[in-house]
Amino acid sequence: MLKRMICLLLALCFLPLCAVAELEDKLPDALQVTQKEEYLHLTGEVYIHTYYPHTYNTEVDATLREILADMTARARVRLPSKAKNKNDSCVLDCGPSVYRTGDRWVSFLCVAVIRDGREQIYTDFVALAYDMISGRQLTLRDVIADDEGLALVSAAAREQLAAYFPQEEADAATLDALTSVEALESVPFTLNTAFLQLHYRADALYGEKNTLMHVQIPYSALREHMTDTALVQTDNSNRKLIALTLDDGPTRGRTMRCVRNLRAGGANATFFIVGNRIYAGHDELSFAHDAGFAIGSHNYEHIYKNANKGKVISFRDKLNAELTAVIGREVSIMRAPGGHEQIFIDEDVHLPLIHWSVISKSNNSVVEDPGKEARRLANLAKDGDIILMHDLYTGTDKIFLTLPELLAEKGFLCVTVEELFAARGIELLPNEVYWNAYAEE
Repeated sequence: MLKRMICLLLALCFLPLCAVAELEDKLPDALQVTQKEEYLHLTGEVYIHTYYPHTYNTEVDATLREILADMTARARVRLPSKAKNKNDSCVLDCGPSVYRTGDRWVSFLCVAVIRDGREQIYTDFVALAYDMISGRQLTLRDVIADDEGLALVSAAAREQLAAYFPQEEADAATLDALTSVEALESVPFTLNTAFLQLHYRADALYGEKNTLMHVQIPYSALREHMTDTALVQTDNSNRKLIALTLDDGPTRGRTMRCVRNLRAGGANATFFIVGNRIYAGHDELSFAHDAGFAIGSHNYEHIYKNANKGKVISFRDKLNAELTAVIGREVSIMRAPGGHEQIFIDEDVHLPLIHWSVISKSNNSVVEDPGKEARRLANLAKDGDIILMHDLYTGTDKIFLTLPELLAEKGFLCVTVEELFAARGIELLPNEVYWNAYAEE
């Protein structure tokens, strides 16, 4: 116990020094990840997209390729012979979302989903975390050092899973079984720049839901229970972080392509959705959520300023009711349409309000040269920026064919809004407006 206390004190003393250290302009070799797509067009407007990562460690690559190929094969037998609706097609997507922390820990949330028409009809996943130098797969005991820490993780998992799908009541015995300290030894997990993440199938607790559930516990709540190595590998104070955000969706087809291209580039993002577009794009939202992307509110209707007068709370609750029926989770952050936050503050929307520091250019809702725009955004990027784009706009998905790679070349990790602020030690407060997460001079 004395040794643990000394290590913790040393770590706490070390963190403020790191906060003022110079940010690295290049990601360590062990954190470098690219992905290659293998594409297959079957008959009847049925398509398969599988993405295979290429990393610093060839043994990890071989393991992941075997896992992803097996996931694709298992899902393929569930594919119909032809799409339910040829205008929407039937698509099997299989690939990993990539999370990085420290200078050698990389996690892969491998998800396979089938969307036929407007329905997500199949979901499978595997989550793995690695030390990329040694190639060793991490266990939760590599992160959490003591039983008290595991009990904390267990309690957080129970609380968060019970809050999923509020229209339904979770079975208490099943919930206990899923989240017990003993069960944690086999729960798939990933590690991003700010959170330990546990991943579960929704149908393990809530009927026949074809989605996933994600539990997030901030590193700040676990510090005194971490292993010595985890204390080092969860410190990202020398890493440049940027939050990519997308407004106005979900948009049929384009939101899906944004997720696919971002994930292939090793990037994560936050989608600020319009509530009255959930019904038409609920499968797009399921895909984004299952892949680990964050969903925030962009109001139930895309209307400005005083047009929302007297409607703020009802709009918030209506969006949450429709969203939880799809992904099971309510929003925890909001972006006001047009960036006009005051009416939402006046009527106490009771959510942090996320503005932006950089905005993508477009012409009449069209990004005319996505490659050029990606280069412009990468050249403007600063640590702590929040970049605003629109998955409603034509061409936005093509920005992500190159933007994640351009940012990675400059040493950036692309994270969600909440990940950005948690990693910077900034608490997001209700009815407060946040433009960026710049370090204080």
